[in-house]
Amino acid sequence: MHAADASAEPSADGRIIAPRFQVHAYGRVPRILGAVLQVLLVADLLYLSLLIVFDTFTGALNPTPPAQAGWLALLALVLFGLLQLLRWFSAATFLVEPERLVLERRGDRFEIPLSSVVSIQLWRLPLPGAGLSLRMKSGRTFQYSPQVSDPLPLLEALGRHNPELSATARPSLTAFAHARAMIVRQRWYHLAFKFVLFPLLPAGIMFRANQYITYGGPFGQYQMYGLGPYLQSLGTYWTFFTAVLVLLAVLLRVPSELIAFIGAWLSPPHARGVRRFVEVANAVLYYVGFPAFMAARFFL
Repeated sequence: MHAADASAEPSADGRIIAPRFQVHAYGRVPRILGAVLQVLLVADLLYLSLLIVFDTFTGALNPTPPAQAGWLALLALVLFGLLQLLRWFSAATFLVEPERLVLERRGDRFEIPLSSVVSIQLWRLPLPGAGLSLRMKSGRTFQYSPQVSDPLPLLEALGRHNPELSATARPSLTAFAHARAMIVRQRWYHLAFKFVLFPLLPAGIMFRANQYITYGGPFGQYQMYGLGPYLQSLGTYWTFFTAVLVLLAVLLRVPSELIAFIGAWLSPPHARGVRRFVEVANAVLYYVGFPAFMAARFFL
């Protein structure tokens, strides 16, 4: 979730309103649970996609995705639901005041004096998302760690009251998380277009070609066997190419994140430029490269 109200503003009576950030506050065990659920969800989707790609078209006249795919899809929905439930339970508000930090979480209020915080440690492994931990003078980490997709506004708000404390956060990790939060803003409708609507393009082309080759016309299967088998065949092609594009997205995402991280590590001020470059390249390869590859592979 993106940080909100990143800068302090004067109220009507001239007092400074403490910057307020919407975060997810995780204890150690819930954070580990969230990371495990996230890894399991990705692994399930990858296995599901591989299963569909390699076991759907096996020479049968009317191919269908393997039956196991349905159970894996159901498991993915369960894992996703558990993740959302965990996020709902961990929703919190984080305030940066001149003398203290205030964390409000599900009826609980924690007031942390700035003088008792030694350092800010950004999560090296951003699971279940980017976030930070508060290292206390006692040597322990505060029991709740805020997950915030963009830690930079929070660190800037903190720096106005305690520059030395905000400076303890690693610049490369801050730049990496900030650049990703600013440029990679995928909403549900972006994902719907990417993995629901866009696969209809290659699926429709290959489905139509199959109808001509196998049944002699664009509606041959419908005329011979009815609407049900016709739509099932179209659904099979859509499912297949959705799985292909999920695998392609993963293959593109891994080097994209690696290049973006290396760029942020080598030069934090240029992290946004590197991130923008890799995201544009990623989109071009996905939306242009894949159709071009299909055209060259099957029609040239």
